[in-house]
Amino acid sequence: MGSSTRNMLKGIIAVLFVVIIFTQTQLDPQIREIHKGEKTAFQGLSNEFILGPMLGLQEAVAGALWVRADEFFHEGDYDAILPIVRMVTWLDPHQLDVYITGAWHLAYNFTDSNERSDRRYIPASQKLLEEGDANNTRVYDIAFELGWQNNDKIKDFDRSEFWFRTASTRKGSSKGGEPTEPAPLHVRHMLAHSMEKQGRIEAANEVWRSLLAETEPKLKASPNDFSLKSLHDSERHNLNLNLERMFSRYTHRINFDVEGKTTRSVNQVTGEPSPNTSFLSLDPAKDGAPVGQPRPAATAIPWKASFDTVRNGHTTILFPQPRVMDIKGIFNMGDGSRVSVKLHDDNYKESSSQSFTFDIDQSQTIMMDSLSVRGAQWARKIDMSKDPKMYSFSRPAYYLVLSFDPRTTAPFIQDRIGWSGEGMSNPKYEWIVKSNHPELGKKDNKIIRKVYRITREQIMGTKPVSEADVIPNDLYDKIQAEQTSPSTSAAKPAGE
Repeated sequence: MGSSTRNMLKGIIAVLFVVIIFTQTQLDPQIREIHKGEKTAFQGLSNEFILGPMLGLQEAVAGALWVRADEFFHEGDYDAILPIVRMVTWLDPHQLDVYITGAWHLAYNFTDSNERSDRRYIPASQKLLEEGDANNTRVYDIAFELGWQNNDKIKDFDRSEFWFRTASTRKGSSKGGEPTEPAPLHVRHMLAHSMEKQGRIEAANEVWRSLLAETEPKLKASPNDFSLKSLHDSERHNLNLNLERMFSRYTHRINFDVEGKTTRSVNQVTGEPSPNTSFLSLDPAKDGAPVGQPRPAATAIPWKASFDTVRNGHTTILFPQPRVMDIKGIFNMGDGSRVSVKLHDDNYKESSSQSFTFDIDQSQTIMMDSLSVRGAQWARKIDMSKDPKMYSFSRPAYYLVLSFDPRTTAPFIQDRIGWSGEGMSNPKYEWIVKSNHPELGKKDNKIIRKVYRITREQIMGTKPVSEADVIPNDLYDKIQAEQTSPSTSAAKPAGE
């Protein structure tokens, strides 16, 4: 290239540079007007936030950014928090609170106008925690949070057991911040509870016994340690209650009102209370046994559960307005039991991403709620019209799933039907959920479930829902299995 050509190109570049500066000065006022009032994660941040990482001060900058995020939390500006969470975890992957709080924010803070969680964000929440745990494998904290979220929010008790078990093998931090202390005992408390939610009561009892074997000698050595005494008492209480309830539900039914006043001890093998007057028959007509004889097990006489959404021959599911569902039903399981309602796209499946991302498929629709039973009836008006971004209803077809799961119901309801619904009967809608756990003591779970396949026109109120829309439970399970991609099932932790 000759010198004349170079000089010409330099002149063109100089002219273009002047044009760019002029154009930008004309655009900037308009851009500022367009974005007036908007916040960004960087708004108000000084130059040290940018220069800090370059100078090797990542942790300091991460801490300052997290303080900034706290301001957004208090202001309710949740969208602004997400990029800060991502930046902080990049800058300092060992800030446990950021992973835990960010995941909690995703799973619990994104809600509709009636405080129902946006379930589309839960896979992202799980992936953020899994990333955090992979970056902090010496401590129990994030693994425990994964267990808690699966136990409390997702109701995947196999998965919660895996993470509580993982957390129990990790360390807790000493006063100096070093991971040298054993994980707190409450981690294994939750491990036992996750087993109970699977109906694996014998396995849970072994955990309670192992905990008592640790706390009893410690309590003898430190009898005035109130915290240790509380842990010990809760372990003894949970073990005894499990043993008694096993005896009552599967051997001889106990009158717990009588038992609570008379029992002095519980057989640590059989669960039989002593004295044993609490499970003797007092009324042959009521107890099904001669006076003075042990009453039969609670599950021996299956409870006939009336469960339906039909009244006077008509389906009691209405859409009086677009995206507004008025749903009613009957269920004689007892006050305090709950019916789960789930409405989702016919092709809905959880994100199968192998890494954490904020990208949520906004076209998907999934709504979940839990309705309380009172006087053998349940009902609610569920208005989804106020949240079109959360409930877009962009698909032509949907599944409306109504269900009752014995493993998630109240203990006094389980006293009637068992941990896994063994003493419950509803030939029309009962469905067996097979256990996939290999350990001894596994039990299948008998649930009640009724599934409708409905259309967008029905949700918009232009066509009624009828019993002709009900599909068999096995067909629904088959369709859901086909929706689950291999990458989704592979996303479970290794060894689970």
